[in-house]
Amino acid sequence: MISLSSLMWTTAIFFALTGALRGWHRELVGTTGILLGFFAIFQFDSLLRGSLYLLLTDEQTFLLQMAALLGIAVIAYRSRLATRDLEGTGRVRNMVFGALVGFFNGYILAGSSWYFLDINRYPFWQLLSAPADASVSFLGAGALPIVVLGGGLAGGGSLLPIAVLVILALVVMII
Repeated sequence: MISLSSLMWTTAIFFALTGALRGWHRELVGTTGILLGFFAIFQFDSLLRGSLYLLLTDEQTFLLQMAALLGIAVIAYRSRLATRDLEGTGRVRNMVFGALVGFFNGYILAGSSWYFLDINRYPFWQLLSAPADASVSFLGAGALPIVVLGGGLAGGGSLLPIAVLVILALVVMII
């Protein structure tokens, strides 16, 4: 069985390879959509938990959260905003920055999936279980995007709005 932390970092590496092929300016548009979706789901979680999620099982809540995040990611990646090549950027530099931004995108998507599993009490217990205490995945939960950008599981999301604004500013400068 593969640990959740290994799966998260493997996904991030896969996205880094894809980002190197796509280029950093296309990946940055994807980052904007992914971060905005992540931000919206995080901000409205308590409101939805007090209303819509009360009517759903943990499995349905997880699937709804994942569908929202993946839907936003697909729309962001399909965007035609940054399809032109930027002049003055070398091919190697474009690939390296694309790999870095792609790695971040994979980290956000895979880490968000793990976070949704965690807050919904690992609803698919037949397929995967919560990490055992003191396991690599249990200790690696501190590297989840919501913990890093949101100020912890009970945090107020202090860095998340700043990250969203920085990414939006970068995209506006590119376009």
